[in-house]
Amino acid sequence: MSAFDFAYALGLAISGRHEMWRTFFKLSLAVGWGLWLAAMAWFALGMLRYIPSADATLTPITLALGQTAQAEVYRIREAPLWMEARFGGPMGRERPELGEYSTRAGAGDALPRFANPGEPVRIRVRDGKGLDVVLVAAPRSAASATHFYRKLWPETHADGAARESAPPFPALAKGTSHLTFTVLAAGPALLGEKIELEISAPIGLKRTAPGWDDVSAFIFWPFYAAILGVWALAWAGLTWWYRRRAGARKRPPGLAG
Repeated sequence: MSAFDFAYALGLAISGRHEMWRTFFKLSLAVGWGLWLAAMAWFALGMLRYIPSADATLTPITLALGQTAQAEVYRIREAPLWMEARFGGPMGRERPELGEYSTRAGAGDALPRFANPGEPVRIRVRDGKGLDVVLVAAPRSAASATHFYRKLWPETHADGAARESAPPFPALAKGTSHLTFTVLAAGPALLGEKIELEISAPIGLKRTAPGWDDVSAFIFWPFYAAILGVWALAWAGLTWWYRRRAGARKRPPGLAG
């Protein structure tokens, strides 16, 4: 084999190998963009389900017998009716009428008792579609920087012995629920106070309703968005580099540079 034949064969081998890698790189770009589009579709669908499921609904009401209030709540599927009553501060002021969190005393029947339970609050909740339940305020309260909170439990769960997921804990139906709240009772120290009824979201960092784990995964949506953004930037850069190299190879030798 002459030197010319050897050089020609080597050139063909290098050219073939180069073409193979070019095809592989082009296919990898296409697959990467396809996976990114699929991930974006998953992210968009997840966010459409997460956004209406992550926020609490607040409804003001005055603690006076017979007072009513309305709220509209949307759920993408059946969800438990988790509610709290939010009382005003100011912070730094003790409110023993709301119940003290740390004063628990034992009882002979092994059920929890509180040495200083909060004054009673009873709220009736109806949706016009079969939901009709009386909620009572828990005997203790908790506080944040701006409010005091008392959980609202069905009367069957009021002593804290039954869990939130245990039947017959009330549930909101799938779709839009038009709720009506009616004050049935309030302790003397609470009468006339304006509070907010909070209908809690079925998902959150502290608790998630049974069957909602797929939606609660999107609590970390900024992390997913960052990954998708970095992925798109990296693939856009690789695509630009590939097209630039491919365009340079197609130019006549005299026009290159």
